[in-house]
This record gives sequence, structure tokens and C-alpha cells, in this order.
Amino acid sequence: MAWYTAIDRPGVVDRLAVLNAPHPSAYERALRSNPAQLGKSWYVGFFQLPLVPEWSLGAGDFAAIERMLAEGTVRPDAFTETDIERYKTAFGRPGARTAALNYYRAMARRTAKLTLTRGGVGDLPVRAPTLLVWGERDVALDVSLTEGLEQWVPDIRVERLPDASHWVQFDAPERASGLLVEHLG
Repeated sequence: MAWYTAIDRPGVVDRLAVLNAPHPSAYERALRSNPAQLGKSWYVGFFQLPLVPEWSLGAGDFAAIERMLAEGTVRPDAFTETDIERYKTAFGRPGARTAALNYYRAMARRTAKLTLTRGGVGDLPVRAPTLLVWGERDVALDVSLTEGLEQWVPDIRVERLPDASHWVQFDAPERASGLLVEHLG
């Protein structure tokens, strides 16, 4: 959402900080040219289905969510049992899974619409000074998504953390927080 806000509403963003989320145009480019990223993004296609993803996230007492949080980080203690239970409780609320999945559904629809009408999603630059903090051990997003961003974000600083995953703020909380404070402060 941060990328889209900076692209679509540049007047409300004076600084931008993003944690392990690719610029929409870089992601679109990778899906067309990087078979590894296309394979890693299988879940985005799955999330487009009606009802099935909501069911699968809740199946087995939210086993998929528990597995994602417990096994998706570099630090084994990144999420405590209490954290995991809180996520499961939150995802158990009526409409919560659909709301979470709607981000991916809207992203796919927006990309398709802009590709048809403008030839792509990234013809508007991000003008705000931007910090991208990236965990290099992300299983869903390739580190190549951090490269060549200057064409869309002229004032970008990319900080890659080699011992962090997609959950960079949980794997490296002190480093991620320090970078955010430095950039936004």
C-alpha cells in the first residue's frame, strides 16, 4: 500500500519507507522476465480464487498461518507462541481473511487494469526520498526485486539485510527500526 500511495497520491507522502515489498513495476517486470520469481509468486494467483484461500488459511486451526510465522523467519524466536496465537485469533474474526486476501486481489486487478490502459503500473515516479529495507532470505520475493529501481524511484536507498527473511522487522528488529528512525526522523 505504501508504494501505491506514493505513486497515486504523491502530495501526501514526504518520505517513504518500505519493508520487503517490491515496487509494483519491479514486481510486474520480474513476473514477466524472472521464472524464479514467477514460481515464488504462485500464492498470488491462488489468492485470486473465491472462498478457497479463505478456507485454506483457516483449515486445521490456522495451520498455514502458524507454519508461515513459525517457519518463515530466519530467527526461530522471531514470533513467540503468544504472537502466533494473536495472529490466529485475528484471522479468526469474521471477514479478516477476506480483508487480508483482498490486498492481493486488488493488486492483481489494478495491475491488469493499468497494463491494459497505460501499458504498465509504473509510469508515474515516486518523488519522495525512499528507503527499502529487504531481508535477503525472503522465500516469496527474490532479491533481484531490489535492483534497478532508480527508473521509478530516483531518490531510493536500498538496505539489504543478509540474515533476515520477508519478516525483516521480526528477524532484525533493532537494525530495521534503526534504519526507519534514521530515514523518517
